[in-house]
Amino acid sequence: MQIRRLVAPLGLALALAAGVPALAQEWAPDQPVEVVVGVAPGGSMDFTARLVHDLLVKEGLIPQASIVNNKPGGGHAVALAYTQQHTGSPYYIQIVNTPLIANVILGRSPIKYEDFTPIATLFEENMVFAVRADSKITDGATLLNMLREAPDSISFSVSSGLGTVNHASVMQLAQEAGVDLTKLKTVAFDSSAEGVTATLGGHIDVVVTTARSLLPFRESGDLRFLAVAAAERLPGAMADVPTWRELGVNAEVAAWRGVIAPADLTPEQAAFWAEAIHKITQSDEWKKVLAEEYMVDTYRDGAATKAFFAEESEAYASMVKALGISH
Repeated sequence: MQIRRLVAPLGLALALAAGVPALAQEWAPDQPVEVVVGVAPGGSMDFTARLVHDLLVKEGLIPQASIVNNKPGGGHAVALAYTQQHTGSPYYIQIVNTPLIANVILGRSPIKYEDFTPIATLFEENMVFAVRADSKITDGATLLNMLREAPDSISFSVSSGLGTVNHASVMQLAQEAGVDLTKLKTVAFDSSAEGVTATLGGHIDVVVTTARSLLPFRESGDLRFLAVAAAERLPGAMADVPTWRELGVNAEVAAWRGVIAPADLTPEQAAFWAEAIHKITQSDEWKKVLAEEYMVDTYRDGAATKAFFAEESEAYASMVKALGISH
């Protein structure tokens, strides 16, 4: 990282009084920050937002009074519109994933990733398929057979709206298994936690989300894991869960997490957020959580994140066309 000159003594004193960092840049937040996330409380995205918030506070990078602001709805469109409304304000950052790219491609929202300041990408998580413990779907092979015989007989929970990575995971699995995509039953929820609840209640057959959202329910005996959409088996408690590849279907999907801020920040404000997010991702606590929660570190700085968003936009548009996903 480039070295920037230290803040003036008066500015440093004010920053310390506000409980924010003495990092080597010319601006630091002197009022509470909102960490915005486009899902209801619970689930992987909310967990990420709270982890980022808590570590920023713990490191003294933002004031203690800063909050996580849940803005579910429209497949993150509500949250993105909210953050966009604060153009030029450095007191808002948002945790984002695929809907930042997908919404405009799907016609769900006119808001584009270019409408924000890219701060960082953080990590990736592979999608896991699970059912209630007493489900007639006993394993991944059984699910594939049922899909091929009667695709409309199985309902899938996908969080944060149709067209998300969760949804694309189901569509890719079905396509690779030779299933008619138009007959699939997918139900969108405002968070993965809501989808898990619906599955546990018997209202949904299969929940598709990240390992960390599902593991507590597997450990309690309430859910059974069928397969993971990964290149190879995950370690630890997930080591006995087969990949779809092992079951003969080439389905591999990972969900990324990133951080954006409103457009039109000053260079000093953007530099603060770049340095602050980088700092927490280098902490032992962050690395420990990633290892425990089956998250793969894919940190990119702002410039690399902007390029990544462009690549994802092109790839997602191609995937949507190939899978026949419509809005």
